Amino acid sequence: MTRTHLRVAFRTLTKYPVYTLLTVGGLALGIAAAFMLGLYVRQELSHDQHVQDGERVYRVVTDFFEMGGFAVSQAHLADVLMETVPVVEQATRVRGSGSATPVFVEGGAVGERRFEEAAMLHADSAFFDVFGYTFLHGNSDDALRAPGEIVLREDLAHSYFGDADPMGQTLLIGTDRTPHRVTGVVAIPPGPSHLQGTLWLPLDRAEPSTTWSSAANYTYVRLRPDASQADLDAALDEIERTMAYPASGFSGTYEEWAATMMAVRLWAQPLRDIHLHSDLNFEAQPGGDPALVYALALIGLFVLIVAGVNYVTLSTARASVRAREVGVKKTVGASRGALVQQFLAEAVVLGVVAAALAALLAEAMLGAFTYTTGAVLVDGLLAEPPYLLALLGFSVSVGLLAGLYPAAYLSSFRPARILKGTWTVASNQRLRGLLVAGQFAVAVALTASAAVVHQQLSFMRTVDKGFTPEGVVVVETRDLGTQAEAFRQAVSALPAVQQTAFTDRVPTSSSVARMLFQTPEMDEGLTLQMFALDEHAIPALGLRVREGSSFTGVASDSTAVLLNQAAVRALGLGDDPLGKDVGSGRRVIGVVDDFHFQSLRNQIEPVALTYAAGGSELVIRLSTVGGADVLDRLQLLWTRFSPDEPLRASFLDDNFATFAAHERMLSRAVTFFTLLALSIALLGLFGLVVFTVQRRTKEIGVRKVLGASVTDIVRLLTSEFGRLVLFGGLVALPLAWLGLRRWLDDFAYRIDLGPGLFFAAGLGVLLIALAIVGMQALRAASADPVRS
Repeated sequence: MTRTHLRVAFRTLTKYPVYTLLTVGGLALGIAAAFMLGLYVRQELSHDQHVQDGERVYRVVTDFFEMGGFAVSQAHLADVLMETVPVVEQATRVRGSGSATPVFVEGGAVGERRFEEAAMLHADSAFFDVFGYTFLHGNSDDALRAPGEIVLREDLAHSYFGDADPMGQTLLIGTDRTPHRVTGVVAIPPGPSHLQGTLWLPLDRAEPSTTWSSAANYTYVRLRPDASQADLDAALDEIERTMAYPASGFSGTYEEWAATMMAVRLWAQPLRDIHLHSDLNFEAQPGGDPALVYALALIGLFVLIVAGVNYVTLSTARASVRAREVGVKKTVGASRGALVQQFLAEAVVLGVVAAALAALLAEAMLGAFTYTTGAVLVDGLLAEPPYLLALLGFSVSVGLLAGLYPAAYLSSFRPARILKGTWTVASNQRLRGLLVAGQFAVAVALTASAAVVHQQLSFMRTVDKGFTPEGVVVVETRDLGTQAEAFRQAVSALPAVQQTAFTDRVPTSSSVARMLFQTPEMDEGLTLQMFALDEHAIPALGLRVREGSSFTGVASDSTAVLLNQAAVRALGLGDDPLGKDVGSGRRVIGVVDDFHFQSLRNQIEPVALTYAAGGSELVIRLSTVGGADVLDRLQLLWTRFSPDEPLRASFLDDNFATFAAHERMLSRAVTFFTLLALSIALLGLFGLVVFTVQRRTKEIGVRKVLGASVTDIVRLLTSEFGRLVLFGGLVALPLAWLGLRRWLDDFAYRIDLGPGLFFAAGLGVLLIALAIVGMQALRAASADPVRS
């Protein structure tokens, strides 16, 4: 491809500014959207990919009492693995801080200041070797070997101490201001991780508990180079058989124990699968959603296809304009290869221009997406030179791919037919029609998807949850100790407060509590989800008692228990459960409605409510008047009781919204990019209609002279494009229905997929397309036929 080809390409594109603007604009929009979504997908798929020899690193997790599995495992498991499993090269224990921890810096670059650090981890000395951190100061052999040491990430060290040497500096950790000396600084990892840490403290050096029916730490292992996951799984099975089973005290055989809920189960998770494919209790942080990742990758591909189709349809539609040029060049000796090079040069120039425009559009779209959805897909693009180079290469590649067919088609014209005037443009109309239909098939499918996802999200937000979470504030009170009751009384005196209650667990809580129940008729017990509440919690949470009574009046009776309807069915208590014995001397005093305490992806589980006088969380039900400033009032009260700890309060209905975080992200992303894809398709349709009208100007004039009305001509032109859009919609809707049905199958509680949404989506896109075509057709039909 020579300089002459590029120069001619540039002149050709500047000669037809409208065509160039439509082509470059559509291509840039598609490239920007696809590139942005591609970066998001890459970010989600790259978690823990930077860990050296990460394919040999696994997390060992556990389950017991059928609690759904724990990301954390037994406190002594790392030691057991190192001592008894030859394929394990290294093992490490890690524990999160659980909440933001105050860090006090005295002196340093920022003077005396307090920081709140959420990404604080407690780890043993093997952690940095297993995860392959690079030390900028100090080394992994000496890190976290003794109490009172701390390791910082380089950005945090700079925040605390500026350009001064951080080694040996002292930080005060926690409200008790325990001094810790900096013994290491590690580099920022080159990629994201499911286990984010910015500073590390030594794990408790006390001898860990040896019980198998509790979980305390995250346990990670690095296998030897010649070992596999199958070897590790076999070793974990052997640990269950030779250690966990004998320690259980079970009187039957191992096989009988393994079939009970008391059995301890261990299994290994590949490090690089954790972010997207693990959803256990006590995950270090919320994981990704593979369905969301694949959906956005597919949307990005669809948007790019729509933009590429625009280029092809507009290029081939202009064949009549370029035909004489091709005929003359071939007559004077230009080869087909030279013409292909020329048209590909035009595609390269378009790609370069589109890249420049796409960079600006992508940055603007990132900001618009964050503003409209509240979610951040990826960090800024223009600040990263590698991203810009990748965007340029991506744009040129897309331009070349999109330009291949137009180049082959335009260079194939026979000069004799062109110069004699016998050549027509009709030969590529069928392909162009299929491409336009394909564009709108994508647009209709995305529109239907956006409507269904939005309706499912609305259903999740408004469905009856079995209690009344609106107007309920939850405050963590475990830091108040003996002052918790005094704080509750002070809160109760606020004018906006209607009811207060203590509980150890509320709906939406990440904590897990289960208890074994067994009626005299049952051969084997059943573990139920358990909520421990005081006598005020039932009305404070808005739980609905169907029969019997709540804990009011029987607060001193520790044997009283309330069940939800699912628990009544699971325990086989029949139509009259009141007073029934459910094991351990407990009796049923009431039944509450089934209520949601997990995501709507999960079926409502059997639940038991037991009495507890105090709890770690204070439930506050607000009255309808004066609740707007309640958090400010709570903050003032909290400062009186615990000035050194931050107030941790949240609205219960907001906590429910976090269960639908992935769905909300998907809804907003699909809507955003559906509008974008539809805009690109309509932009291409507009250009195609403009060129069609120009090509048929004389035909329209002759028809008007022969008596055709404006309505007849508008109907003629709109029907041609309307049929294409209608055909695309008819193809897209069944495919969209199948895909959306599979997506909804992941929800235990979901909307019904009726035809109404799909019909409305197809009709909406059709009407918009017809409006675009009709406006141009009306303009052409209204022109004076004498001028044409």
